[in-house]
Amino acid sequence: MTASNPVLRRTAVMLEKAGKRQKARIWSDASTLLSANTRTRVEVNLGRISKVAGDAEAVFVPGKVLGTGAASKKLVVGAFSFSASARSKIEATGGAALSVEDFLEKYPKGSGVKLVR
Repeated sequence: MTASNPVLRRTAVMLEKAGKRQKARIWSDASTLLSANTRTRVEVNLGRISKVAGDAEAVFVPGKVLGTGAASKKLVVGAFSFSASARSKIEATGGAALSVEDFLEKYPKGSGVKLVR
């Protein structure tokens, strides 16, 4: 693990443990992506999330969600962090922008969750 940010490290470990406990590979994959070095860290625009996700679908981003693009659907998005504009656009459509902890609580097994990178 190369992340030097203690919050990022703790979150990556939490995802890894959830993956092992629930036998859900999606959380192990998300942990690997989240703990990557800064050059390859995941940042996804809201427009891309809207393109790949269906209406009211659960989406997890192992990194940061940026506010570029439009949120045309009601989405449940979990991510390590959100830009202010991304959070407001998601919530304006009736969706939810959840922290990693809240997302894991809501979708512990990861079934029905789409990993976007």
